[in-house]
Amino acid sequence: MIEWWNALSLASQIFTAIAVPATLIMIVQALLLLFGIGIDHDVNGDGTPDSDGHDGFSLISVRGIVAFFSIGGWVGLLCDGNGMPIIFSVLLSFASGLLALISIALLFKYSMKLSSNGTMRLEEAVGKTGKVYIPIPPRGMGLGKINILLQDSLVEIEAINETSELIGTGEIVMVVSLADAGTVTVKKIYNNGGISQWIQ
Repeated sequence: MIEWWNALSLASQIFTAIAVPATLIMIVQALLLLFGIGIDHDVNGDGTPDSDGHDGFSLISVRGIVAFFSIGGWVGLLCDGNGMPIIFSVLLSFASGLLALISIALLFKYSMKLSSNGTMRLEEAVGKTGKVYIPIPPRGMGLGKINILLQDSLVEIEAINETSELIGTGEIVMVVSLADAGTVTVKKIYNNGGISQWIQ
């Protein structure tokens, strides 16, 4: 392994150092998503989390950034390894990463549209429990998002808080009512010891 690393050019070492960690993070993200644990947050232009996201589209996200570095790193490594001039390797690496970032953003945009179209009966969420994905501000201060199992699919739904207490990421909530056609009202739930638990 050390000999292989030392045989790489400086550019290839940099591309590898970018691609390998990003790919490992992407694998972890996929596994977490498989088990219903969301770790992605949309980001506004000022760098703050976006809790609105009504159109489901955000170019800058954790998943998108990881995909940018992973795909861009591997493409750069491939180009440099085939003797391509460094400037072209960097440009192709950047272009490939940007394409991956945009693709991730579009994928989640359309997946959210599918989850919010007429085929999903949001009223069936009432009485069910879910896990907070984006923190839900106190009542009247904005929207958050939850992941919930609905019609045998794990979906992401915008949620507002019934209480004056901030509900953080990972907390377990119960849907108490529909706020509107695409938003639910939730409250945090506890077990007897005051610790949130997942209840199906």
